[in-house]
Amino acid sequence: MTGYTPDEKLRLQQLRELRRRWLKDQELSPREPVLPPQRMWPLERFWNTFLQDRAPWKHMIYKMYRRSIFAFTHVLIPAWIIHYYVKYHVAGDIILETGEVIPPMKEFPDQHH
Repeated sequence: MTGYTPDEKLRLQQLRELRRRWLKDQELSPREPVLPPQRMWPLERFWNTFLQDRAPWKHMIYKMYRRSIFAFTHVLIPAWIIHYYVKYHVAGDIILETGEVIPPMKEFPDQHH
């Protein structure tokens, strides 16, 4: 017996049709891809609505805000960290009233009082 039986022919035809449908379903419509709505932080939402009308004075305020954030995070916070480290880990213990420096303990030279 050569060739396919009628049942096998029907099955192959159905599989071809399913493959064609599947390939057609893979094509994107003009409305796709459907992305979820973009989530924004409240402050970001505020600045987006604040800057919508493109007034120059609003952009100046926004630039000043960005510069102050930069100064706070790149200047003040590192300065506080360095100050804390120097005050409590580099210099010896200092008595504030007299200014006397107490040397480290002999038993624990790496620790302060």
